[in-house]
Amino acid sequence: MDPIERIDRATAVAGDRVKGVKPADMSKPTPCPDFDVRALLNHMLGGLSMLTAAAAGDEPAVPEGDQVGADPAAAYDERRGALLAAMRVPGVIDRTWEMPFGPMTGEMMAGIAFMENLTHAWDVAKATGQDTTLPPDLVAECARVVNPMDAMLRTPGVCGPAVKVPDTSSPQDKFIAFMGRNP
Repeated sequence: MDPIERIDRATAVAGDRVKGVKPADMSKPTPCPDFDVRALLNHMLGGLSMLTAAAAGDEPAVPEGDQVGADPAAAYDERRGALLAAMRVPGVIDRTWEMPFGPMTGEMMAGIAFMENLTHAWDVAKATGQDTTLPPDLVAECARVVNPMDAMLRTPGVCGPAVKVPDTSSPQDKFIAFMGRNP
């Protein structure tokens, strides 16, 4: 699957889950132990802004303050659109992106963006009582993309350790467990 198509589809799934967030959900805990729903949405929105700046060749900065505002779904859709526009510039995947944590290849950052948005779509759904089902083809593709990133994902502050699940678990549950969440 094309890296831009992966991001397009994963952010569409995440955007749908963000649309399902109600004001009363904002203080609910999420599968990410350091984030309630508002903090997770701030992380997601800030991530979209940083990725857009990096893809455009600008110096990305970690956004400060509340990113959510009164309409998190509109904010997500706006930033999603900006990222996709930046990603569709010819050659963007082939160059090095400057990130706050150091330079990364565009292809690697596209994989990380895919993983982040698909995983956080599940996190938002789980935290807010929405359907947690992810598109099976995206789950399979994301598992293929992130498996080589195992060591990076286990560094402190990223995903935490993988959760053990039975071999008979669904591909989605295996992916979610690999990402350090209890399905």
